[in-house]
Amino acid sequence: MYAWEAIQKTLDYIEEHYGDEISVDVLAAKAHLSKYYYQRLFHRLVRKNVNEYLKLRRLAKSAEKLRDRSCTILDVALECGFAGHSSLTKAFRETYGITPDEYRKSELTLDAFVKPDLMLNHTLIEEGVPLAVDQMVLEIREKKLERDIIYTGRSRTASVKELGEPKINMLTELWKQLPDDPDREYADILTPDSDPEYFDYFVGTEKRENDRGPEERIMPKGRYIVCSYDAEDFETLVSEALYKASRYLYDVWLPEKGIIPEPVLMQKYFRPMQNDCYIELWAKIQE
Repeated sequence: MYAWEAIQKTLDYIEEHYGDEISVDVLAAKAHLSKYYYQRLFHRLVRKNVNEYLKLRRLAKSAEKLRDRSCTILDVALECGFAGHSSLTKAFRETYGITPDEYRKSELTLDAFVKPDLMLNHTLIEEGVPLAVDQMVLEIREKKLERDIIYTGRSRTASVKELGEPKINMLTELWKQLPDDPDREYADILTPDSDPEYFDYFVGTEKRENDRGPEERIMPKGRYIVCSYDAEDFETLVSEALYKASRYLYDVWLPEKGIIPEPVLMQKYFRPMQNDCYIELWAKIQE
């Protein structure tokens, strides 16, 4: 067994037993590693220490259950492994900046810390060969865009440090301002800001002849590496699969292939908000 497989085994265990008391000793034993080496390896592969990861995954489960108003906050806390109402409230406020009660009464979207699929860091797929991982299927191909595509929509600035971290997602408000038209092509485009700690996040639809959107962005013609992926439902697609697929494409696949992409990430959404939606990540190859 590879070391990453031992850690993945304990990540799977946490997902199944997040409501129970879980100790580092138990996890280390399941990985057949010493407690010291297990914690070092866990932090190296997951980028969080064990107790922080446990808290963040329990908070992710709590956020899902808080939408069910038939459950009390105390019920949610106990079901998700917290000692009580106050301990859940404290952890929730420290992580998301609001209380569980405030979240329950709002329409805010939260970005949870996603459970990693460590296999993605150690698997290099060939073009056109689908890869099935936990709750999603992805495939990578090279495509050529013959013409520039213009999108109209809206944008805002976001922090690079917050990518992949638990937080209130303020970018979803941009999507609510787009026209609801299943015949349109939707996309978001991430480009570097003048300040390297931030990026420009734009969402829009392909421009039509009479469109007069407040902002425009261009997806330039050229050669692209395209990673397409789908999941069981739209919520899983945008909350988990999107993060995993982009990390795999940019952190694993492109570097291993020696391909240097342009500093822009484009994502096309097909049938957004529907359960048969799928997404394509387009990484432009430097000419």
